[in-house]
Amino acid sequence: MAIPINVRSPKIMTINGAVNDDTKVEIYLWKASGSIPTNPTYTLEKKIVDSSVGNVYDISPFAKTFVKHKAFTEVTSDTAMDEDEYCYCDLKLYENGAQIDVVNEFICFDGFGYHSEGANPAHTKFLTDGNYYVNAIGNSGALSYYDDGAVLWTAQYTALDGSFSTTITLSNEVGLIPYVNSLFSNGNKLEIFRDSVLQNTYTFTAQEECKFTPVNCDFINKFGAWQRIVFFKASKSSFSVSSTEYNLMPSSAIYDVQDNVRSAFNLNGKDKITVNTGWVFESYSDVIKQLMLSEKILLDNEPVLISTKSIELQESINNNNINYKLDFEYSAPTLNYNL
Repeated sequence: MAIPINVRSPKIMTINGAVNDDTKVEIYLWKASGSIPTNPTYTLEKKIVDSSVGNVYDISPFAKTFVKHKAFTEVTSDTAMDEDEYCYCDLKLYENGAQIDVVNEFICFDGFGYHSEGANPAHTKFLTDGNYYVNAIGNSGALSYYDDGAVLWTAQYTALDGSFSTTITLSNEVGLIPYVNSLFSNGNKLEIFRDSVLQNTYTFTAQEECKFTPVNCDFINKFGAWQRIVFFKASKSSFSVSSTEYNLMPSSAIYDVQDNVRSAFNLNGKDKITVNTGWVFESYSDVIKQLMLSEKILLDNEPVLISTKSIELQESINNNNINYKLDFEYSAPTLNYNL
């Protein structure tokens, strides 16, 4: 049974000893379809300089090199997660050439913890509990999960009026299930159970936008999994150009009023978009925070960078109408010319 860790938070391994003792950590990384490699993927070595502290090794940055997110793939049933989106890790610890410990094994996700949660908090979920709006037209998004194999994990979908429910057994070690079951077109409550004990509760309400074109936003949340929110209301696109200007020498000794005195080089453009969530639940405040901290964001399957650097996280007790307005910049320049 692997122990989940977040590779955007420090995972510290400490080797204690005397001053000038040689210490070493061997890191073994592999994908789900493979097996532990014969030789270490990374080897970290240094001498102890303070016996009261020992040597401290953070393995997270090295495990992070084995995790990559490309694009969110919509699912309609229980589906295995892309193995590139997580990895396995074993460690061997040495002191003065002798092996002193073996750590078996971690499963690494591209997640993070807040400072208040400690160095590397143990996540038991991949989506913050709460209420969410999903698009009534098209796929709604997917909830990721990790089944440690020690107990029975199940997901129960219940109609929003409580009239009907259906339960599925999670069958993948690392997988995804749709936010909304095909039986409940208007949305549903989704509950995750561990050996019949309720762990997480989510409510997904389907919403149909008749005036504006909704924009799907897929991003990697704090748990290292894809999460989809929908910007239902008005969006506004903009375009800007950047260049470097230089003074030019005359093209000839004969004065020509049509010659450029200054000219622009490295001309390129950036496409930007401003989007609005529309009225949302108070639980979106943490979702927006996770979105702004995300390293991978797609808008309608196009990679973007978030331009908004500061936002007021609203509470319904202060404002019954909670709307979040965010600015994004498409990560690819307008011209396909990158040096």
